Amino acid sequence: MKTEYLIAGAVFAAAAVSTPVRAQQGRIGGPVGIDTGLTEALTDTQEHLTQDASYLLRMRKDGRLPSNSLTVSGLFKAGYYYEQTDTAGKYPILSRFPNQHGTGKDNSEFVINVAAVSLTGTLTDWITAYAQMEYSEINFARDQDEVQLREYYAVLGNLDVFGGYLAYGRKTVDFGEQFGYNPFTHSINQHFFWTLADEPVLELGYVGDTWRVSGTLAEGERMLRVGMSTDRDGGLGTNFALKAEKSFLLEGDRSLRVSASYLDGTIYNNNFTAHTLASIDRPGPPNAPLPPNVYIAYENGAWDLGAEYLSPRFDLAVEYTRSTDIWPATSFNTDTGEKYDGARDLDALSIMGRYKTEIAGFRTDFSAVWSQSILGPEDTEFDDVYQHVLGAEIHINPYLDLGAEIVFNEGFQPFVGIQDVSISSVQSQVGILGVTARF
Repeated sequence: MKTEYLIAGAVFAAAAVSTPVRAQQGRIGGPVGIDTGLTEALTDTQEHLTQDASYLLRMRKDGRLPSNSLTVSGLFKAGYYYEQTDTAGKYPILSRFPNQHGTGKDNSEFVINVAAVSLTGTLTDWITAYAQMEYSEINFARDQDEVQLREYYAVLGNLDVFGGYLAYGRKTVDFGEQFGYNPFTHSINQHFFWTLADEPVLELGYVGDTWRVSGTLAEGERMLRVGMSTDRDGGLGTNFALKAEKSFLLEGDRSLRVSASYLDGTIYNNNFTAHTLASIDRPGPPNAPLPPNVYIAYENGAWDLGAEYLSPRFDLAVEYTRSTDIWPATSFNTDTGEKYDGARDLDALSIMGRYKTEIAGFRTDFSAVWSQSILGPEDTEFDDVYQHVLGAEIHINPYLDLGAEIVFNEGFQPFVGIQDVSISSVQSQVGILGVTARF
């Protein structure tokens, strides 16, 4: 790989429920304002993914979101990617789809991960609403628009009076952590298990001083990401998620947070691996595999355990996610339906670290994220996949971060047609230089 694209480091951080340290507030005029801390927590795609409803309520309790106000946010995350692979056209993971990397052994391009504008509104002391419009170049081609009203939901609650709350709308399902301390690339846990609804979900929760719990009711249809029940026509409650988390406040501005989650229905419940509803209803190419000769489906949920240690100098985190049963797409022969010997549950493990320092007067984070997933039986082309990321990010000011990553991948096992095109020995390396801007 070209050395000018290689910037390394070591890091580990987490999606803390506390207010981000680089928050910047201001009023544009009257009740309209900006808050970069809110932007970072609710709009960014690397951290703070699953605590949005409770975060909004805490912001209101802290006085960061006054009643009858509107907060405008914006996020732009993009980078220049240089990739190399030892097998032409095979570029593993990297939060993009295989056909977005090119057909050769090297590829370079400028990629807009997300450009988003969001509005957070408050009405009386009890109602908080959030909506996010975004543009992304890493959506699934043909079936997903590059511009989407990606999230819209309202939260009913007031922590000054009572810890309970109710949230309804299109949002990330409160399942797991799905974070990564590095600037751009999703961890394997996030890539495989970030549960993002398409149809509105209903979330009921309770926020305590150092703990919280939530339950989410969803429809059985396939979500944008991960969630799906075998009863696709079922109404609200056909699929559901549960989560509990607890924080321990330690001496010296240190803390430990642990969480446990359960998701009842996932897309890993059958052996027709299509990315979207349109692909499921349109079996066969383009952008969908041919249906298997023997179709196998059964309910398959997932559970998640996460832990995160935060301190002034460094952060550490670990997340483990696992399916409740074997994945039919990697456990049964697509042609005959025969079960493979040694079939294993789908899982993902990410271990992260982040070191926080200062360079030339700018706050700087160095990160390392190690991810691995078990997919299917040992000694097959779809057995395991690895992704390890070294990252560095310089925080110029509350509005601008400059970041760099080196990504090491092993194993090419795409979701679509996994038994047909996987090659476990593929190795690739990626260098990324990019920017995150927010207001």
